[in-house]
Amino acid sequence: MEKITVITADVIGSRAAGMRADYLSSTLAGFSSPALLVPFSVSRGDELQGIMAGWLPFPQLVRKLRWHCRPLGLRIGIGIGYFQGELGTDPWKLNGPAFFRARQALEAIGASKEPATQVVTGQSALDALVNSAWLLLDTVVSRWTGGQWEAVMAYEEAGTMAAAADVLGVATQNVQKRCKAAHWNQVRQAEQGLGKLEELARSLHPEQGECSGVTQKTVKGEDQ
Repeated sequence: MEKITVITADVIGSRAAGMRADYLSSTLAGFSSPALLVPFSVSRGDELQGIMAGWLPFPQLVRKLRWHCRPLGLRIGIGIGYFQGELGTDPWKLNGPAFFRARQALEAIGASKEPATQVVTGQSALDALVNSAWLLLDTVVSRWTGGQWEAVMAYEEAGTMAAAADVLGVATQNVQKRCKAAHWNQVRQAEQGLGKLEELARSLHPEQGECSGVTQKTVKGEDQ
């Protein structure tokens, strides 16, 4: 059985805005990450889904996805669990606990008009802890201006403030000010902490040694 993280999301206000059925697909074109086992694909015109290896090893992917999809706002549900069988190129044709939990997480967000993230691991106490951290992250990131988004993403990619400034064509001090206003150091630290989810799960339940406690018998019993 393979440990996976399923990310399922929908676009906020897509129907009210009359978004074209192919708009999200074209928006996602070119988005990739080495963390993805199965790339994101679109269903129903305004929902997307992709699969990461492991249990939330790269929480930064959520922020990168939000950046790539701007100005679209996303509600994002994350499900963590096991998968047995072959992972094909279309995540919508797959099922199992992680897919079920991703849908459960997305439904828990409800009809939020603000970008939001929810995680379901199968352990309620762990979910409460992780989702509290993500609530704070979403609150901070949702307030980023366009300039702050650009500075944060350029700095992360370039590695230095000076290199990011060259990319953006602005003064180094401007990149520094934007990253500080975005609370980038705190956001980065929070994301790194969320990346230790499996380590945390094992410390809470050393007798299981696993995050969700899913057995082979339950993998076949839950659908998306």
